[in-house]
Amino acid sequence: MEDEMNLGELLKEIAEENQTRKILEILDRCQTLEEAREKVRALLDK
Repeated sequence: MEDEMNLGELLKEIAEENQTRKILEILDRCQTLEEAREKVRALLDK
């Protein structure tokens, strides 16, 4: 049972890291802060 909880926690951590990477990539590619905000909002609305 403890292994299942650890696996779930690991998957959650990986998902959060991937989301952070996506957001950082958006910030790097956008010309303006407003453009970045729109793209991050769109990403979170998926």
